[in-house]
Amino acid sequence: QLCQAIEECKRVILALPEHSERQKDAVVRLIHLRLKLQALKDPDEDEPNIRVVLEHRFYKEKSKSVKQMCDKCSTIIWGLIQTWYTCTGCYYRCHSKCLPLVSRACVRAKVSHQAEYQLSICPESGLDSQDYRCAEC
Repeated sequence: QLCQAIEECKRVILALPEHSERQKDAVVRLIHLRLKLQALKDPDEDEPNIRVVLEHRFYKEKSKSVKQMCDKCSTIIWGLIQTWYTCTGCYYRCHSKCLPLVSRACVRAKVSHQAEYQLSICPESGLDSQDYRCAEC
């Protein structure tokens, strides 16, 4: 079924207009389907080396450093006894147990989908118009 979905996704990508939002979304969907297929083919590992969550591309870290902090729960990652992952796009770090709880999408993926720069910045509009919260919140 995954192979059929991948082939259908390829056909949709070729049928859509180039550089359109729908085509970009279909490419992201194709990548997710291929990663799922790869995970099904390699079930030997108890924890995979690559995990994709909210467009983050997490890689399992092998470093035994103790100086890392989890960006989700804000506690120390004990590299000697805990498994942890780092996103290759935005360098978001978290424990393997915190991985399913990640709620923030990858910033690099957002920028790559929306690669237009905002050239007209209004100086009168400040944090008060955002209710004193960052754009991601």
